[in-house]
Amino acid sequence: MRRLFLLIPLFLLLGCSSKELTKAKMADMLIDYYTPYSSTNIFIPQSVDILKVRQVSKNKVIAKICYQFRFLTSYESLVRYIKKHPNSFLAKFDVGLVALLGRKFGPFQKGDIKSRCDEVVFERKYGRWMITQI
Repeated sequence: MRRLFLLIPLFLLLGCSSKELTKAKMADMLIDYYTPYSSTNIFIPQSVDILKVRQVSKNKVIAKICYQFRFLTSYESLVRYIKKHPNSFLAKFDVGLVALLGRKFGPFQKGDIKSRCDEVVFERKYGRWMITQI
């Protein structure tokens, strides 16, 4: 019985949680999109600015987002590490992310601050918002 009373507030909090897609959530989701699964520190976000938000449908939003990252390592050193350590967490889980960062930001060096502006598509699937295209 005691457990039931402890679970009721938890379910109330979950049920009342905001399902809205706010600018802060958009910024967090963009940073999470580029964050590696491994514990490798590749960049530090410097800024994320949501410039324009357009609601296409009830479950689809397109936002123009400008963001800036300061890189803590170079693209070349990440590629070298992946080639030398093919069984590492970075090689197993983040090789696609490293390729994406190289494609989006070009050949970055340690300490570089790179900026981009993209149209980011957010869609609500399975009851939660997620990035489906950058």
